[in-house]
Amino acid sequence: MKKLLLFPLLMVVSTVSAQKIEVSASYGAPSVYGATYSLGSVLVNAFVNSSEEDPSSKGVASVGVMMYSGNMKWRYGIDVTNEFFSKTESVSKQNIWAVLPKVDYFWLNKEKLGLYSGLSAGISIVNTTYTGKDKKESKDSDTGFGYNIVPVGLKYGGDLSVFLETNIGMKGIVQGGVSYRF
Repeated sequence: MKKLLLFPLLMVVSTVSAQKIEVSASYGAPSVYGATYSLGSVLVNAFVNSSEEDPSSKGVASVGVMMYSGNMKWRYGIDVTNEFFSKTESVSKQNIWAVLPKVDYFWLNKEKLGLYSGLSAGISIVNTTYTGKDKKESKDSDTGFGYNIVPVGLKYGGDLSVFLETNIGMKGIVQGGVSYRF
């Protein structure tokens, strides 16, 4: 019985060890989500005739861990993103976190050049710290659905690579970074 269980375990271990793992870090312009979040606040303030200033996005930082399929056409893993917002008189801190499992497909995967598209979906968490007129702070947190679509991504390099991608969703509209594959 032990030998029967040992064979599938060895097959799984050998398959996993043959796959390449990649870690990445990137930074980009404000996200579509952050831009629409800011636009929504502006519209609400205009409707209620408020002159209150709203936080604006300063950009999106992202770290990820991915694993490649055996033929190096598919890459799957997880991204963690954080979009930073400016301070205002009434908002002392605001950011949008997202945890996004992802899948990428490489349309072109030459020796040093890769062209890919991808899709990810997960959760987003909006954390806001408000400052009242009496200078007391109150915190608010909202959790929801988060997503990201990469229509086109370009990667250049070997094990150490740089990349630039366009995004619709939680990552920057244009995001650039560095990755290392081992």
